[in-house]
Amino acid sequence: MSRTIFQKITSSLWILISFIPFFNGLGFVYLGNKRANSSWFLEGLLYELPWIVGIITISNISLASLFITLAVLAQIVSIIRSIMLGFNYQKILDKSSEIDKSFGDKLGDLINSLWVLISFIPFLNGIGLIFKGKSSSKKSWIIEGMIYEIPWIVGFLTWNIQLIRFIAFEIAVVFYFVSIVRSIMVASEVKPLYGNENDSFSKEPKDKDTREAKIEEEKTVDVEDNDGAIPAFHFYEKKFKDLEDIYPSKEKNTMELIERRFAPPQLTYTRFKKVVDDSHETFYSQLNSAYNILDLSTEYSSKVEEELKNKIVVLNSIIKGLDKLSEELVLNISQVESESYDELEELFDEFSRVTSSVKNYE
Repeated sequence: MSRTIFQKITSSLWILISFIPFFNGLGFVYLGNKRANSSWFLEGLLYELPWIVGIITISNISLASLFITLAVLAQIVSIIRSIMLGFNYQKILDKSSEIDKSFGDKLGDLINSLWVLISFIPFLNGIGLIFKGKSSSKKSWIIEGMIYEIPWIVGFLTWNIQLIRFIAFEIAVVFYFVSIVRSIMVASEVKPLYGNENDSFSKEPKDKDTREAKIEEEKTVDVEDNDGAIPAFHFYEKKFKDLEDIYPSKEKNTMELIERRFAPPQLTYTRFKKVVDDSHETFYSQLNSAYNILDLSTEYSSKVEEELKNKIVVLNSIIKGLDKLSEELVLNISQVESESYDELEELFDEFSRVTSSVKNYE
């Protein structure tokens, strides 16, 4: 896919974070979360760890100096690693079928993510998540933000009690870094699968009216009587059963190819197997949810029907994702002597990101 200079620059800006002391690992955290790559995410946390320990042990000068020195060395490594990863990441994006966002969309995302900056302010680092939780009606984020504020409050309220104050502020420092990481994760959270029109795994018609017209057309096919769902939803029940019958063979085929390409106990095998296991969990979670909707529906509802259509899109996308993974594995096995599987790894990361997005919005 041909990409402009602007697109390449904007997708490389995360590298600049590596040059900022104390926060040099956050670029990896951001990219790892955005691309559902746990190794990048954990690498970023590793670069942050010496800073955190160094600050916590500040009362012990010799110990703190040791960790600060390690942190500086880790920052140098993180800069080199981010540049290396940046080049590799650009190659992955060049080969990807993913459609890049327009400048307007990127600017809108940036404006909507400005609340993350609050997390970088000591004493107020939980306020950003509280704000985001309020605006998104997610109580869990509100509670999480409050938790990050509690140690600061306790520390100030017990200012004259040295031991409690010391412990409270130590916890507050840890929570400070955690709140930053969590804010980045929330801000770069992937949208739900059935709301992502650019996802390469979803081959359903992009236009909502077209997609619904396709489903309506399929509904005209005669469906045998079924005692499970109300007559208006017989079509959907049959569709879900068909998908339920198809999935196991797709999953089995993908797993067999993974085992052939990466014989256990290779780490790559474990990682790719987890992606398929996650898709299994997501598929059956969505399927069971769909069956529950059918069982509980006693009369026709357009809102319920819309949700059933969404479930079909999600389940189809997971199955098509497995098909795409299998195709790439077959091609990769035939070229195994090259020892290169960047495209395959990116495909698994993309599929993992898709299934994770469904979990996050269940």
